[in-house]
Amino acid sequence: MFSFKSLFRRATLVGLVTVLLSGVTQAAEPLRIAVAANFATTMERLVQAYEQQHGVASQISSGSSGKHYAQIRQGAPFDLFFSADNMRTADLEKEGHGVTGTRQVYALGRLVLWSPDPGMIPEDGAALLAGDQYRRLAMANPRVAPYGAAAEALLASLDLRLPRGRVVIGQSLGQTLNFVTSGNAEIGFVALSQANIYEREHGAGSRWLPAKDRYPTIVQEAIVLRASDQQQAALKLLAWMREDPTARGIIEEDGYRPPEKP
Repeated sequence: MFSFKSLFRRATLVGLVTVLLSGVTQAAEPLRIAVAANFATTMERLVQAYEQQHGVASQISSGSSGKHYAQIRQGAPFDLFFSADNMRTADLEKEGHGVTGTRQVYALGRLVLWSPDPGMIPEDGAALLAGDQYRRLAMANPRVAPYGAAAEALLASLDLRLPRGRVVIGQSLGQTLNFVTSGNAEIGFVALSQANIYEREHGAGSRWLPAKDRYPTIVQEAIVLRASDQQQAALKLLAWMREDPTARGIIEEDGYRPPEKP
C-alpha cells in the first residue's frame, strides 16, 4: 500500500547515503602539492607519515620554484605550493592566486658545496673554488631557483668570477644534483638536505658549508592556493607540519632548520 511516510523515509535514507558517499569521495581525493625540487624527498617522507596518521593521501609535483610559480599563475590545479623562497608565495598572495593569511615558513634551508667523492672537497672550500683542481661546478639557475640565487650571492661575496664554461647550470636543484652525481660536474652547490639524503643511501661524500652570513637566508615558505577546492585539508597539513614532533623531526633530519613555533 502506497505511503507518503515510507516514501519520505526512503528519500531520507537515499539522501543520507548520498551525503555520506560524497564525504568519502571528497576525503579520498589526494592533496595536489607543488614542491621545490630541494624539498621533494623530504615532502615524500612527510606526506607518508601524514597519511599514516590521518588517512589523507597526496600527489607531489617536483620542480623549480620559478616554474611552479609560472604554472600556478597559468591555472595549474594545485592545492598547496611549497616554494624554496618566500618571494613567490608573497607574489601569489598579492596577485590573488594564493589564499590570504595562509603563508607559512616550513623550513630554513642551508647551501652546501658538495661532491659524492669523499676526497674532493677540502676544509677550505673557498680555496677549492678559486683553484684549478676541478673542471666544472654545478649550480641551479639563479633566475628560477632560490638556491641558485644563494650560490650566486656566495660567489660574489667571495669575489669569485668563474668562466661560463666552468659552470654548469641546472634548471632545478634536482637537475643540479644529477650533474654532480653523474660526473658532469665534480662539485656543485646543492641543498644540505640533498647531500644528507644522498649520503644516507650511497655513502659519505665531501662537503663545505659556507658561513650563513655569506648568502641570503633561504626562507622556504608554503601557501594554500585560491584554485584549491580542498583548502581546509591543505591548512590541516600545514598545521601538522608546524606542530607535530614527527614532522619537525623529519625536517631536521634531512638538513633543514624548522621555523620557530609561533
